[in-house]
Formats: sequence, C-alpha cells, structure tokens
Amino acid sequence: MTNNELARDVGLVGALTVGIGATLGAGIFVLPSIVAGQVGPILWLPFLLAGCLALVNAVLVAELATALPRSGGSYGWVYRALGPPFGTLTGIANWTSTALVTAFYCLGFGIYLGFFIPLPEGWLFGLTLSPERTGAVLAAFVILASNYVGVRNGGPGAVALVCLLVASLVGFVVATTATIGVGELIAAVTDDRLVGSIDSLAGATALVFVSYLGYAKLAAIAGEVQTPGWTLPRAILGSLLAVGTLYVCIAIVLEAAVDWETLAATDQAIVIVADAVSGSAGVAIVGLAGILATVTSATMSISTSARIGHAMGSDGLVSRSLGTLHPRFGTPYRAFQLTGLVVVALVVTADLVTLALLATALHLVVAVLSSVSLLSVRRSVPSYEPPFEAPASAALAVIACLGSIALLVAVGTTVLLLATAVLVGSIGWFVLYGRTRAAPSDSIETELERRVDAGPRAPKADADSSNGVETGTEALSSNLTKSEAEQIDEDVPDETILIPLSNPRTERDLVELGCTVAQARDAGVVAIHIVQVPSQTPLHQATGREHTASDRLLEAAREHAEPFDVPLETYTVFSHRSVEEVFDAARRHEADLVVMGWRESTPFAGRAETVIDELAHELPADLLVLNDRGFDPSSVLLPTTGTVNDALGAEIARVFCDVCESDVTLLHVVDGERERGGGERFLEDWSARHDLEDAATVVDTSGDVEGAISNHAADHSLLIVGATERGLLSRLVKRALALGVVEDVECSVLLTERAHRRSLRERLFR
Repeated sequence: MTNNELARDVGLVGALTVGIGATLGAGIFVLPSIVAGQVGPILWLPFLLAGCLALVNAVLVAELATALPRSGGSYGWVYRALGPPFGTLTGIANWTSTALVTAFYCLGFGIYLGFFIPLPEGWLFGLTLSPERTGAVLAAFVILASNYVGVRNGGPGAVALVCLLVASLVGFVVATTATIGVGELIAAVTDDRLVGSIDSLAGATALVFVSYLGYAKLAAIAGEVQTPGWTLPRAILGSLLAVGTLYVCIAIVLEAAVDWETLAATDQAIVIVADAVSGSAGVAIVGLAGILATVTSATMSISTSARIGHAMGSDGLVSRSLGTLHPRFGTPYRAFQLTGLVVVALVVTADLVTLALLATALHLVVAVLSSVSLLSVRRSVPSYEPPFEAPASAALAVIACLGSIALLVAVGTTVLLLATAVLVGSIGWFVLYGRTRAAPSDSIETELERRVDAGPRAPKADADSSNGVETGTEALSSNLTKSEAEQIDEDVPDETILIPLSNPRTERDLVELGCTVAQARDAGVVAIHIVQVPSQTPLHQATGREHTASDRLLEAAREHAEPFDVPLETYTVFSHRSVEEVFDAARRHEADLVVMGWRESTPFAGRAETVIDELAHELPADLLVLNDRGFDPSSVLLPTTGTVNDALGAEIARVFCDVCESDVTLLHVVDGERERGGGERFLEDWSARHDLEDAATVVDTSGDVEGAISNHAADHSLLIVGATERGLLSRLVKRALALGVVEDVECSVLLTERAHRRSLRERLFR
C-alpha cells in the first residue's frame, strides 16, 4: 500500500513572491491620476491610510491563516467559525472580488500595452471596444489560457519577474528624487491642502485600497505553505509593508515632480513623471513595469478562484464539478471557464473605478466577517493558541471591523447597491442550493485540535515493510508495557534513506543501491514518487485523481526491495515542484541519505541543488546521485583528494566491499613523477583512516585529473566521485569536474556529496 503526502512547497521566498506579485499591480499605475483629482496635493495620504487599514486586516489574517491554514483562505475559517450561511457569503464575495480585481488588472494591462503596440478597436458581445479594452480582452484570454493549460506561475522565473518589477519602481523613485531634490519631496509631504472634502479623501482611500488586496492571495494558499506559523506572518506582513512603503514613496515623488493639476489631467501620472525625469527611456521602463505588474497580479489573482471554488465545492455549497480537473492538463478548468466568462464580461462592460471600488467593497465585507470570526474563536475556544498571535488581537479585530465598515460606506451609493446585490444573491444561493447540500461542519474547536494533532511526523517511525504505514513510536508506547515499548524502540531504524523515483528504467538500480546501503547501515528506506501538480491546482484536489503510473512505479519498488532485509515505506508526494521537493521530503522524513538519479537538467551539474537552494539552504542529508548505465559495484574506482565528499564516497565503497564483495581501487592524481611518493603516502594514510586498507591504490602522475579518472574508469564498472567543492559563481564560469567525468566515462558514475555547513563566501567563490 502506498501512502499519499501533500507537500507544503511554498517557502518564504515563494510566499513573498506571491504576496508582492499579487499586490504590486495596476493600482499605482492607473489610480494616482484619479486620486489627484479628488484630493489634490496630498496624493500620498490615501495610499498611506489604505495601507494602514490593510495592515491591520493583514495582521488578523496572518493569525487566522496560521491557526487554520487551509486552501481557500478566509472562506475556510468563516465557514467553521460562523457557519455555512456566512461561509457561503464569504466564499462568493471573495470569488467575485477576485474576478473584479482580475478584470481591473487586465484593463491596466490594456492601458500600458498601448505604449508599445498601437491597438485597434475591437468587437465582442456585439459591443465596439476601445483600444484599451481590446488590449484588456487580449490579456484576459492569455492569462486564462495559461492557467487553463497549467503554465507554471511560480518558481525562479516568478521570483526574477517580481524582483525586476520592484527594482524598476525603486529605480524610478531614486531617479526622480535625484532629479528634483530632497527638498521638493519634503515640500510635497508637508503640503497638507485637501482640494475636496473629507468624503472625497475617504472615497480616494477606498479607491486605492484595491491596490493592497494581494495579501488575501497568501491566505488562499495557506494550506500549501511550509511551516505556516513561521512563514505566513512574515510573508503577509513583509509583502504588505514593502509594497505599501513603495506606494507611498511613489505617490510622494509624483506630486513632488509635477503639480497635482497636471497629474489629474492625464490618465497615466507615473508616465508623465517618468518622461519629465528620464525622457523616452524612463517612459519605456515604466511602461514595461506597468505591463509586468498587471500581468503578474492578474495571473496570481485568477489562480485563487480555483481554490475558493474547490473549498466551497468540498463543503457542498457549490457544485463539486467546479473542482473537476482537466484530464490532460490537471487544472480545475471548469472553475477557470466560469471565472473567465465573468472576467471577460467585466472587462468589456465595466469601468476601471467601478471595478476597483466594488472589489474593495466585497473585500471589506469579507474582512469584517474575518474579524468577527476571530472574536468568535477567541470567545468560544478557551484553548485557542495560534502559532502566530496578533498583538492585542481582540482590540485589533474591533478596530479592523470599524475601519472596514467606515471605508465601506465611503465607496458610494451605487457601489454599495451593487455589493448588496452580490451579498443578497449569495444568501439566496445558500437558501436555494447550499442549505440542503452543505456538509456537516465540525466545530472550530475540533478543526483547531485536528490541526494541532496533524503536526510534524514523529522523528522516527516504525515502518511496516509490506504496506508502508508509519506509526509514531511515542503514540504506540502509550498502550504498551515498558518492555514492549523498549523492544519497539530497538526495532526502529537508526537511519533513514530516501529514494526519489521518477523513471522506470532506472528504478531497479536506485532501489538496489539504496537498499544495499540500508542493509549495511541497519537503516530504513523511504521510496517516494513526486507527482507534479500545476500551480493552479490545490494539492489536496489532485489526490482524488487516479495516479496509475505512480502506483506501478512504487509497487515495482517494493518488489525490487523484497530480497533485501530492510523496512520500506512508499509514498506518492503531491507537489507543485519536482526536483526541489526532494529536499523538502528529506527534511520531512528526517533522511540521513538521499539516493537519486542523475537529471540532465539539474542546474550546475555536479550538485543537485537549485540556485536558490545553493544560496539559501544546506543540503538536508548526505547525497548520492547515480548516473546509471547499469548498477554494477563489482569493480569500483574511487578518486580522492581528501575532501569531505570523497570521505562519503569511501563510506559507500566500504559498504560495497562488505555487502557486494567489491574490488575497490583508490586513485590520487599528482603533478609529475617527483610527487609520486607524497601521493602514495597520502593514499596510505587516507585509506587507513577510512577503513579501506584492503583497497588497491594508484597514483597517477599526469597532473590531468579529469583525463586520469577517465582513463582508469575504463577498467571499472562503477566510478564514485565526490561532487565539486566549487561554489555557485565559479561553476557559472567554469565547467565542474563532475560534469566532465559523467560525460566522458562509459561506466556508471555515483556522485557523492556530504551535508556540511558552508559560509556564504564559500558558497559563492569556492
């Protein structure tokens, strides 16, 4: 039997990318002109006020999301804290707000695309479209199509895109400040004239509030975030503070560079300032930033709709068919079809301001219900202890309620009527559809207790080699006698070897290699197959599909492991990532050794880490990477220069000697015949320290390390070579030794790398 694991594969970098990318959207590019016309020379103040309220709401969201990290965000905790009617209202309001915001971003894209491409008028639904709306419809179709077919939205590309966007806007602020001088900035901030009334200031604040809604997207993917109690608060608050600071700074430099009447008279305030400061180059940079911002935000926003729809479908409040996955792409295509129709209709018919205000209004309703949920939880669950607790959260929840209601009033009568229509329709939907179909809801206390009980895997688990069921020994021992518990503790393997499997062609050799080492070390084996899920699909939604290939692969792994007397567990791991997930699985299972196959696409061959892992993480376990040309350890060549990675190779060679009766040859390359004596003494001492005195030794005096290894490997069935010690930057400019060896020799190659700590300097330059 194979178990399923859902990978929490969004780390802090990924969460910050989602938070910043979803927040830093069209608002700052298209709204300043409108706001300047409403409030005059205090353009920065609405952005500051809206940011403060968003921050208060975000602190509460961070607490709720860490206490109950579920895909779907606010819907999940409102449903369980206040019941199905309010859950329905929250879910539909949240989904509608997402569609509105996506349409808003698409219109922003159409505006900025016009800087680079002359757009024609279009025609859709019997309506003639302006050039901007033509571009918006184009953006909507492209974004929906990419989500529909499962184009990956995350990963290093998204990180680079968001970094580029932030860098361009920071550069805009710095360049403008350098041109106009700090004095003008101070004068802009101290000019406190309000052209309109207090009502117009409140309305402007409500309008720009739409620029801060990205933090809600993080709550929607809370169920897929690593260590949510630590990651979510930092990502939600960090992204909001970063974007809010950038918004306020941009607003200040805009009003300092150009008088507010000029800003109010144009549709693209930021472009006017860029032109005045940097000319056509500045316009091009800002225009490109506008396109990047709108596309990034719209893409990240639209994927949220699937999570809300699936969460509501799981509870019976909408049709479960919304969560149906495409048979080829694996994405919730029906949810995207519905959202796409709504987004396109909004793009064609609605104006920018109405979209922004209505999205804000519905989000504020959800914020009020979320605050009430938090107050309800704190009152009804005495044992409530969230991983992250907002400071003075009860008082903060009251402030958030009052602030959200005050801003809700400021959106205007027309928008309030539209929002009310959505809310009334939501209640009507519940009465007519959801009331009789809603799944019985566990109490919020039960949900919270379940989250606590479903904590990290026990440090070591007793494994049933036939079915892969893991059971924490601590839980077992509570029902056993002391002697029985001690016997179980003795049976628990001291080490764990993780074997990621992906290719049936190399599966047998990897399992045999891992089980051979496990047999010698008295270790347990965990074999996993990673099913890569499109980033648009919630991980728990993917587990309902048939994964025949994974089942076959892991069943074959159990068969290959049968001749070895080692405990084996097998898992299908659902993740949005592939290679990167191997290292998270190693951490979850507290693996001591990872045995994996060679991937031609592995970045900077010779190591299995990605660029981000190289800079941000240590290897979680010792690593063996097999370039498989048939696993045959009968004759082993082990080159060494005395590194820690060579020492790991010596351990593995010793295993082959003991278990497979292998013949091992140690190779050391020196520069010239005069150094032969030193090389022989080195090998004699090194072999003694690593218990390989019975191995043959060869000192090669050619000075050509790679050539010597290739020549001597021709007479052996397996080459064990330590991964290069060179760091990230050096491997960017010079081919790693291990890469050349893998390409040149005809026998199988086993790359070894010891998990050891390296300083940042060593990572970069060694």
